[in-house]
Amino acid sequence: MQIEYQTQRLSLRFFMLMLVLFMAQVADGLILAAQQVDPSLLVGILNFNVARAEHLNLGIMWIVCGFIGAMLFVGPLLSKREMVTPWLIKFLFYAVIVIVVWNFFTQFLAERGIAGWWLGQPWLQQGLEYLEAGRIAGILILVGFAIMCFVVLRTFPPVREWNEVHWGLGLGFTALMVVWVFGLFYIQRLDLQEYFRWFVVHYWVEGVWEVIHISLIGMFLVLMFKADIKSVGFAVFWGITLVWLSGLIGNAHHYFWIGTPEFWQFWGSLFSALEPLPLVFCFWHIYLDAHTNKRPLENAPAFYFILGSTVLELVGAGILGFVMTFALTNVWSHGTWITAGHAHLALFGTFGMLGIAAAYYAIPIMRKVPNYDQRLGKLGFWLVFIGVLGMAFAFSIGGTVQVYVYRVLGLDWFGGDVSPAMNVYKLLLPMFGLVFATGAGILAYDLFTLGRRIQVPADTTHADTAAPRDATGWHRPLTGFESGIWLMGMWVFGFMITLSLLSFNLPRVRVVGDPTLPYLLAGVGYPGLFLVTIGFVWRFLASLEARGSMSDATSLLRILPAQA
Repeated sequence: MQIEYQTQRLSLRFFMLMLVLFMAQVADGLILAAQQVDPSLLVGILNFNVARAEHLNLGIMWIVCGFIGAMLFVGPLLSKREMVTPWLIKFLFYAVIVIVVWNFFTQFLAERGIAGWWLGQPWLQQGLEYLEAGRIAGILILVGFAIMCFVVLRTFPPVREWNEVHWGLGLGFTALMVVWVFGLFYIQRLDLQEYFRWFVVHYWVEGVWEVIHISLIGMFLVLMFKADIKSVGFAVFWGITLVWLSGLIGNAHHYFWIGTPEFWQFWGSLFSALEPLPLVFCFWHIYLDAHTNKRPLENAPAFYFILGSTVLELVGAGILGFVMTFALTNVWSHGTWITAGHAHLALFGTFGMLGIAAAYYAIPIMRKVPNYDQRLGKLGFWLVFIGVLGMAFAFSIGGTVQVYVYRVLGLDWFGGDVSPAMNVYKLLLPMFGLVFATGAGILAYDLFTLGRRIQVPADTTHADTAAPRDATGWHRPLTGFESGIWLMGMWVFGFMITLSLLSFNLPRVRVVGDPTLPYLLAGVGYPGLFLVTIGFVWRFLASLEARGSMSDATSLLRILPAQA
């Protein structure tokens, strides 16, 4: 494939910025992991609360850069014309850099109590989790979203010609701008302030981003596998519909403990339990589109990350989100390390991996290296995939211990009683963090230098003398039935984890103080879930890789007799 529209090249600068911010976030994460082991590290220079806020904000900004880059690449293909106002896109790139730099330095104002109050609004920083930016940065971000919304809608054809992918991306980028407005005002009442904060966080990240995510995945599957746009559009339509239907009321799981009426505990629990449905549907759409015409896997790293994005969305946002959003489980998990395990898989796993997938698809095309050496991309994928699962494991098991020591026994966090009980998991966190960081560094190096270094072509093998690989055993074609078995295994372990948290409500645990049951269920559930997840992704990719090698060998056998 070659570049069809010159404005597609504008996506390259956003992908490069995405990689820079990604590596900055990873470095920040390593500092945070080290501070968990030694809380005195960098005290007074980069305190934990500031580093954590930077970590979250950098994550949001590099993922948004990935979305913009992906949209700029596929937008002309969807519209069959150049993106409008390319100068505005270039301005947006520099505006994003200004926002990142501004937001980085204003985070340090929080520990000094400087918010920049004027006209009843905090203009420099407001300290609300996930929405730390003050009004100046918030308004600049709104302008950036407005620019992107304008560019997308003006580039797209008339509405009467839109298909489901047009609708998904059009609604997604419009909502990206509109929902952000609800975070641009300050309310003195804490419950109302929290209401609107979670309104933005939930609908902006867990709602709007999901819509963009599903739409972009559908488009990339069309490009990679030549899947039927109508069948992909059907999946995109139902995925978006289920996301918004379940998410609107499911948002109430954020409102259990901020002084809102108790009826939210029932309705929030019910509709939050429905939120994994669109994620299962999204995976099934990936499976069907990847197996429609048995095409070989030409760009393995790009599809590796698309599959990783979908599976970790199912595991992190779906299963672990399901685990902790019932009122009877959320009362224990809320605000603990268990939440962090869910968040890392849901945020990086779902949205971050999609941005990297888009970069791996687009950059080789823009730099004219279609047959690039894919080994670094594959290695980087497995390192970050195992690394983020390992971090989620450390967070989740450590969080289970934290629930027992802190909330059942009632021991004092600041008195030094809780931290020693979690020491093993605090050591595991930087260990898996280093695995993740190594993978991230490999990915950044690979994508930065694609087309700039001597490449070993992906198809440089001894295929002229090799026999076709038998598609048997682990490499045999993956059937829908087998996929269902793997998914069922994930949910079985997910239910065990749910029962682990529910068991904290039992008198034997809550009153007597016996943690055997929750520890046992968590000790089986979390490792089982993560091992099945790794095994399933390995199995899925092995079946596709074998299909590619069989295709190459079959073509070769057709050529050899003709040469003879």
